[in-house]
Amino acid sequence: MPNPWEKLHVLHMLARRGSLIGVLTALTASYAALVITAILASPLAFAAFLLVASALDLLVERRFRPVVALLRRAQFGISHRAFVQIFLLLLLVAITDANREMSRPELLVISIVALGVPVFRIGYLGMLTLVRRRLLPSVEVRNVDLPEELQPVDPPRFLVQSLNPRMHALGLLPVLAGAICVWLGYFWPFGIVMVAYTVVVGAGCLLLLRQLMALGNRPNRQDLVDGVSAALREQHHPEVVLYFSGSPNSLYQAEMWLRTLEKMPHRSVVFVRQRHALRNLGRTRLPIVCIPNQVDLMNFTLADARVAMYVANVGNNIHLLREPRVKHVFIGHGDSDKVASFNPFSKVYDQIWVAGPAGRERYARAQVGVRDEEIVEVGRPQLDVIERWHGPLPRFTPDRPLTVLYLPTWEGWTDDDFQTSLTVMGLDLVTRLLASPVPIRLIYKPHPLTGTRDPRAADADRQIRAMVRAAARRTGSVPATRAAELREIEAALDQPNLDVEEAERLATRWRDVFWPAQGARHVVMTGRLPQLFDAYNVADLLIADVSSVVSDFLATGKPCVVANPKGLAEEEFRATFPSTSSSYLLHPGADIEEVLTTVLGGDPLAEARIRARAYLLGPDHPPAQQRWNTATEALMATADLEWDGQHGAGPELEQATAFVEPSTVPQAIGDGRLPTSEDKAVS
Repeated sequence: MPNPWEKLHVLHMLARRGSLIGVLTALTASYAALVITAILASPLAFAAFLLVASALDLLVERRFRPVVALLRRAQFGISHRAFVQIFLLLLLVAITDANREMSRPELLVISIVALGVPVFRIGYLGMLTLVRRRLLPSVEVRNVDLPEELQPVDPPRFLVQSLNPRMHALGLLPVLAGAICVWLGYFWPFGIVMVAYTVVVGAGCLLLLRQLMALGNRPNRQDLVDGVSAALREQHHPEVVLYFSGSPNSLYQAEMWLRTLEKMPHRSVVFVRQRHALRNLGRTRLPIVCIPNQVDLMNFTLADARVAMYVANVGNNIHLLREPRVKHVFIGHGDSDKVASFNPFSKVYDQIWVAGPAGRERYARAQVGVRDEEIVEVGRPQLDVIERWHGPLPRFTPDRPLTVLYLPTWEGWTDDDFQTSLTVMGLDLVTRLLASPVPIRLIYKPHPLTGTRDPRAADADRQIRAMVRAAARRTGSVPATRAAELREIEAALDQPNLDVEEAERLATRWRDVFWPAQGARHVVMTGRLPQLFDAYNVADLLIADVSSVVSDFLATGKPCVVANPKGLAEEEFRATFPSTSSSYLLHPGADIEEVLTTVLGGDPLAEARIRARAYLLGPDHPPAQQRWNTATEALMATADLEWDGQHGAGPELEQATAFVEPSTVPQAIGDGRLPTSEDKAVS
């Protein structure tokens, strides 16, 4: 039987794409009309279609970003279209009767004056590019106070804000005036408009030139790198580096560790390689340093750093991994049975930190070259805030429904990694849950990377969101007073200068208001709030794919259902993915009602979850944060012992090792120690 939600989604998709196709067709037709009216020598019609085309240009730039990207790839962006308008005006002037009363020099003068529109536009944009390049700092920071001479400088907003639409609208005036002048038969109004256009754009160019000359007194690239390094050391003395490089959708990989590092007794710094991360990383007390260029990173001195922690295996890691005086640790972004948790790249690190014995055994089974002594079990410090549930689940009623948390993973980079349930059973699963005779409140949170590789996953995600939100509307709305209170808190949280303590207080208040206000309503989680661990505490049952959330949810003590989208036999599935040993399995085509009946009828895997918790997450005592701190202390001590105080990263490495003569290097490597002062004297 066809799913009505699928039909609704198809209609929505067609309507959405239809609007894009429609506006693109209208824009193309308007420029075709400009060509035709210029050839037919119809100045008034040309002026009318010029207004239509320019209005469509501004509409596309503001509301239809996919069309903007498509036109740019087709070499017909808004700047190209502005040039087309000028050249069509010159074509109109050349073809109409107006030019018959002109001499050749007069026609040449009008053409040269008209070409001033694209020339001045190119000049302004070129000057702005130079200013932006000079203004773009090689190093950017948060939570670090820089001297005034090192602080970034922004050009006046009126010179850069909404630049393309404003320049396009400004350039429209001379073209429109030229078309009217062709109809009138005299061109002095066109000359006046061109003078005004030249004055306005020329003044902007002069302001940019003045700014560019003033920037000549700013510190150069290396001076800025050295200045930021000195300020960071003076104010924070960071000994631990959290390193992140990735897309905006991957920021969660670093954010999950911020509170853990804030609780450490040693000071930490967050290193990011993309400017978006500096802007969008969650609020933290930690200093954040953004260094996009690898040479700048290698020239940046971290004189106190002894440990660097990596949250993902990415190519940019090598720019810090090359530093031998720092101990490098892979902490990942969650323990799971997916390939990311036993990647062969992991053997480049000094140590690999896992949650429990399962992580250690996972590397042993994979045989990717990671030695057992390089693995340290530190638990999952983030889970210390999870509430532990004891005993059977409560009795569920329409007023107190069974809260099911559905957390599908993304589709992975390769088919070998493919473990998402979205494309295979996601729609059917959600449909059955929403229609279940058991009172159910569904909380749905897609993975941040959903749909990045497989469009089918993105389509399934959109359909599920629509289904859950429609079902939520049918169960009533949030009380008006609660909704107003939530909006007030969210507005306060959006304040850019909000300190971390106040933000945490507001987030706690928001959470205390949000969940009671939902009642039995279904929830789609897509933003920063509500947070994932809040959903763990609220949920009664988790449905997930093979991912780190399966292990993390064990901290709650509540039952978990894991999807088996490939339909593997149960024995094979559990052998391949040991983290699912205490989870109920959902096979393709299997009815979720059968699983719910088993869970609510006695929960036979309750005891198995207790054993699995210790296996996957390690012991409850001492707390994971304490074990994490102990592992950090031990690694710092190793770094101090090996380098005798010469830790840290940056160009000082050459000075630190300059005394080692070539003849002493083999001996130093062979006996496992560094050259001592006696070795130095002998050499």
